[in-house]
Amino acid sequence: MELISSLDIKKTEYLSKDRFVSFHHQMRLIFSLGSQVKSILEIGIFNSMFTDILRMSKYKVTTADVDPNLQADILLDLASDFSLPQDEFDVIVLFQVLEHLPYEQSEKALKKLAEATNKFIVISIPYNTQFLGMQLRFSYKHRSRYFFMGLPKFWETTPICDQHYWEMGMKGYPKKRILNSISQAGLKVKQEFLDPTHPYHYFFVLEKSGA
Repeated sequence: MELISSLDIKKTEYLSKDRFVSFHHQMRLIFSLGSQVKSILEIGIFNSMFTDILRMSKYKVTTADVDPNLQADILLDLASDFSLPQDEFDVIVLFQVLEHLPYEQSEKALKKLAEATNKFIVISIPYNTQFLGMQLRFSYKHRSRYFFMGLPKFWETTPICDQHYWEMGMKGYPKKRILNSISQAGLKVKQEFLDPTHPYHYFFVLEKSGA
C-alpha cells in the first residue's frame, strides 16, 4: 500500500465538490448519534478539515494513520496485528480506508476495531456502480428531492481507483458479502446511506452488538 503523502495529489484537487458532499454526510451521520458520542477515533487522514470541525463541535478527537508524514496522534497500520486503547472511543470512523487493504485483511481489521469501540463504527466504502442520479430543487421547497437508479457492476474485475484492492458492487464483492463481514465482526447496521449525487461513497453506521 502506497502512503498517501507519496502520491502526487494536490490538496486543491483532493478537495473536490464530491469530497465536500462526503464531508457533509460524515458530519451529519456523527451528529445523528447524539449525546452518546463524545470521543472519536478518526482513522485515515489527509487533511485536518474533518478533525477540526469535530473539535469545534466539542468532540474529543484522536487521529490515526499509517503514514508518518501526516503526523497523526497514533501511527496505525490496519494490516498489522495492531491494538488500540479499550473503553476510550465512543465511535471509530474510517472513510474510504478499508478498500486500501486486501479484503481478508480489511475483515480482520474491522473485527479488531469492533472490539475497540465502545458503541459505533462509521465507515464509507467505494460503491462500484453504473447509475443515474438526479437532484431536483424547487424555489418553494427548502429541501432538494432526489432520484437514483443504480446497477452494481458485478461483471467488473478492476476497481475504479487503482489504489483500491476491492470495491463494493464489483465482481466477487456484492453488498451481501460486505454485510456478512459486518455481522461476523460483531456489528449490526444501524443506518446505511448513499447520496444520489455522489454514490461512489457508500456509508454505513455500525453498532457494536450488545453495546
